[in-house]
Amino acid sequence: MSDEAVWKALSHPVRREMLDLLREGPRTTGDLDAHFEGLTRFAVMQHLRVLEGASLVLVRRQGRKRWNHLNAVPIHEIHERWVSSFAGRDASALLALREHVERGSGMGSEARKIVLESEIRLKASPERVWKAYTEEQMDWYPYNYGGARLKRIVIEPQVGGRVYEDWGDGAGFMYSTVMYWDPPRGMRTVGYLQPAITLEQQIVLVPDGEETILKHSTTTFGDITEEMAEGIRTHGDLALFHERLRAWVEDGAKLPA
Repeated sequence: MSDEAVWKALSHPVRREMLDLLREGPRTTGDLDAHFEGLTRFAVMQHLRVLEGASLVLVRRQGRKRWNHLNAVPIHEIHERWVSSFAGRDASALLALREHVERGSGMGSEARKIVLESEIRLKASPERVWKAYTEEQMDWYPYNYGGARLKRIVIEPQVGGRVYEDWGDGAGFMYSTVMYWDPPRGMRTVGYLQPAITLEQQIVLVPDGEETILKHSTTTFGDITEEMAEGIRTHGDLALFHERLRAWVEDGAKLPA
C-alpha cells in the first residue's frame, strides 16, 4: 500500500475518529453509522471505503453484519519511515507518562473481549512464511515467558497438538492447543492466557503472485484488567512485529534479542 493512500485516509478528521473507535475494538457498520449522527449512511460508507482501500480497515462479515477491524500495519510502517527517525526518547517517555495518567491506574477488571486483526504482505512463498511462524518464532518474535531458560518454542504439527515453551528438564509454559491445522494455508489455536481468560489465535496465508498475505487475528475474552488489556495489545498484535518478521522471512536477517 502506497504512503499516499495512507496519508489520504488519515487526512480527514472523521476517518481518524473512526480509527480511534476501532482501536477500542471492532464495530459493525451500523454501529459507526449510529455514532456519526451528523453524517448520512452513504457518507459513512464512503469514509470506510477510503480506509479499507488504504488497508487501515479490514472487513469481516458475519451473517448480514459487516464488522470493521483496525489494521495497524500501514500506520506502523508510516511511523517507522517518517516519524521514528525524528522522535526523541524523551518525547516518547513524556507521551507514555501522559497516557498512563489519563488512563488512570487500571486497577479492577471486567469481562471483556479484545480482538486484534492485521494483514502483512511478505515477499515469500506461503511455505516460507508458514515455517517462520510455526517453527522459527524464537528467531524473530521478541517476547517469551522463559527468558534465558527458553530452549525452543514448540508447535506440534497436528490437530490436538500442544503449543508450548520448552525450558529443558520437563519445565516450560503451555500456550495453547492446535484446533485447526492445514499447512501452509492456516492454523488456529485456543488456550488460556490466565485462569478465566481464553486466548484464540488464527493465521491464514493467502498466496498473491510472488508474495504471501499473512492474515493474523487474536481474540482474548475474560476477566481482563486494563493493565492486562495493554499487555495483550502490546504482545498480541502481530502488526507491531511486522518489520522483524519481514526481515527474517525475506532476508534471513539475524535479529537482536
